[in-house]
Amino acid sequence: MYTEVGEQMAEQNILNGNQKQLEQIIGDMKEHNSKKERLEKLSESVKDISKELDNAQKEKQNETDSKIKASIDAICDGYDKSISADKEKIKNVTAARDKAKMAGVKDRINAETASLRAENYDLAEQINEAFIHENISKICNSQMFIAVFNPVKLLDYVIDVILLLVIFAAVPVILFVLPVIPQWILLVYCIAVSLICMLVIKCIYRAVLLKHKETILAAQDTRIQILDNKKRIKKIEKNIKKDKNEDMYGLESYDSKINSLHDEISRIEEEKNAALEEFENTTKKDIVNEINERYEEKLSSMETELQKKKAEYDDLDDLVKKQRIYISSNYEAYLGKDFMSMDKLSELNQIMKSDSADTIAQALAVYNNRH
Repeated sequence: MYTEVGEQMAEQNILNGNQKQLEQIIGDMKEHNSKKERLEKLSESVKDISKELDNAQKEKQNETDSKIKASIDAICDGYDKSISADKEKIKNVTAARDKAKMAGVKDRINAETASLRAENYDLAEQINEAFIHENISKICNSQMFIAVFNPVKLLDYVIDVILLLVIFAAVPVILFVLPVIPQWILLVYCIAVSLICMLVIKCIYRAVLLKHKETILAAQDTRIQILDNKKRIKKIEKNIKKDKNEDMYGLESYDSKINSLHDEISRIEEEKNAALEEFENTTKKDIVNEINERYEEKLSSMETELQKKKAEYDDLDDLVKKQRIYISSNYEAYLGKDFMSMDKLSELNQIMKSDSADTIAQALAVYNNRH
């Protein structure tokens, strides 16, 4: 592009130039276009090599990571299996220990409540013997009977209230609300219940309570004592279950086994950590070095080729920019941007070859007249 003709053209108005100068312009444009095409190919080549290099580096890293992970997994596998086995043993021993403790707690509860349970048994037998001796029904010693005929405790009065509500409120309301039941049924029910209650209470009161009052009242006091003993038994059970002291249950062998297994797990974990540290300090470096050596030549070659292509691209890019500036200043400024295409420049050249124009300016005039 920087030929003698080009230098002369740069110093004068190219519109006054002849066919030789026009051919110089065409040659410069062809060279510029060729350089741009080459620049585009170099750009694609740089992108492709960069992508291949990046993929190769990723492949190397993936292989390194995979091999290191496989080695670590292989080291940990044996230790982890041993630890899992010991943990399962701890679980089984702990379950056996809990079972032994529950049996010990049960035995302790039985031992510490034996006297109260024996006392309750004797008290219950006293009631049974007294009732049998006086031919009194066991029903007279039930919670319901006591609640109805001789309420003493709060529970007795609660039962009384519930019975009254059911008999004299709930059932009448149901009979009144249900449309299929005639109203006279409700009246009959109320009268019948009232009569039955009066007759039953009167008969039971006369036949049982008046006749065996002292025995029934004594049985009621004894029953209260039995209930108190049961409360004391429950309190003892609760205190024993809450007691943190396990010395009396003989669990030392289980605790010793569990502690031994925990120590074994700690020892295995220390060995595992030592093996991993040894791998980190020696084997891992050997793995990395071996893989790096295998990829070194390939990656080095690709990096060298990439740098070469980048350098070539940069040089060519500078040249194309200079050509673009030269063409813009010396050609495009005179001919206009529309005539910076090979087709139009070739047509101008044909005009000058046919002797229709002696200068580029005249060729432009002929072209404009034709179009």
